[in-house]
Amino acid sequence: MAAAKTAVITGSTGGIGGAVTDVLASQGWKLVLVNRSASKGADQQDALKKAYPDVDVTPISADLSDIQQIRSAASEIISATPKIDALLNISGVLTSSEVKSAQGFEIHYAINVIANYLMTTLLRPALTGSSPDEKSMVVTMSSSAIKGVRSLDLDKLNNPPSLGLFGAYATSKMALTIMCAALADDLLKDNILIRAVDPGATATPMTTGSGDGMPGFLRFLAPLLFSKPDKQAKKIAFAADPASYDGRTGVLVMEGKERPMPKIAQDPELQKALLAKLSSDVG
Repeated sequence: MAAAKTAVITGSTGGIGGAVTDVLASQGWKLVLVNRSASKGADQQDALKKAYPDVDVTPISADLSDIQQIRSAASEIISATPKIDALLNISGVLTSSEVKSAQGFEIHYAINVIANYLMTTLLRPALTGSSPDEKSMVVTMSSSAIKGVRSLDLDKLNNPPSLGLFGAYATSKMALTIMCAALADDLLKDNILIRAVDPGATATPMTTGSGDGMPGFLRFLAPLLFSKPDKQAKKIAFAADPASYDGRTGVLVMEGKERPMPKIAQDPELQKALLAKLSSDVG
């Protein structure tokens, strides 16, 4: 009997994160769940064990806006499971409030971009695939909001001119999508695939609840027009399969279909500059 695959999921207690976690648990994955709230992580562990008695779940508490906590979490993850088959960076933030991270970074940039980059970099040794036929996967969460981003000023990632869905959130998701394209070839050297995935508009607490990042008219319409997390989670789980999308890496998947990378995401100079900035910012 083949050993269970291991997935690390950030933001697993959130709406779509919880749904993705449930899908993988039902498929017999070993799960390492990274969340800011230790109590929510423990509650999720209990709920998963009740639903799937044989599931192996390790909750880890970390504030993913804090670089030092990310480093500590990554060390704890590798100690708990030296081999990782999939890293699903689900955690994200959308707000119209001015918030800074512990290191002074704007919160969208800190969580939606830096945390993804740093988790991927730090967990790379454990993600390294055993052979070209046994690849591992990194999933990053893109968004349809990137469709309105025509250019990206890297100097403004940490000082965005506007916040909310069509401001800092959209530009941070574009930066994340560019990061996916920029890392693809290098990660492939270690038999690691990476994909930017937007499952489509999803009804979650961030989009329909008390979150202040959504425009009022969209928050009102979201419960009527947006899909439920369990439906969208299946698209993310499918994208996390290395064999899907003909085994391609560095691709953008939107609503279950592979789409062309935005033109600015294909710019090699911008890719290089973004990776240099991220490397410098994480220290």
